[in-house]
Amino acid sequence: MKNKKIIVNFENVLSELEQKKIKLCFLGKKGLFIEDEHKEFYQMEIYRHSSCLDKLIEEGISVEFNRVENIVSGIKDWTKEVWGVSEVKAFITSNSLQMINN
Repeated sequence: MKNKKIIVNFENVLSELEQKKIKLCFLGKKGLFIEDEHKEFYQMEIYRHSSCLDKLIEEGISVEFNRVENIVSGIKDWTKEVWGVSEVKAFITSNSLQMINN
């Protein structure tokens, strides 16, 4: 059975990515999505659409992502950027982000 939604607590984003077997996915100008291990996509709740990744991490915000159908139809691979644990860890380090639970 497919999940209809995934909640990500950005306070523990690295462990959330590992435990839930998900990746952050930036789809062109469509914003931040989650891609699960089955290549299903989940869109960030509308309230958070304009949120920046660094603020989500620094403020330790929990965000709901809802599964969407056919979101990538017509989107070329070059507009899709997928980040796993190592990319998010590098982002945190390069931006000197302070995670709440650190």
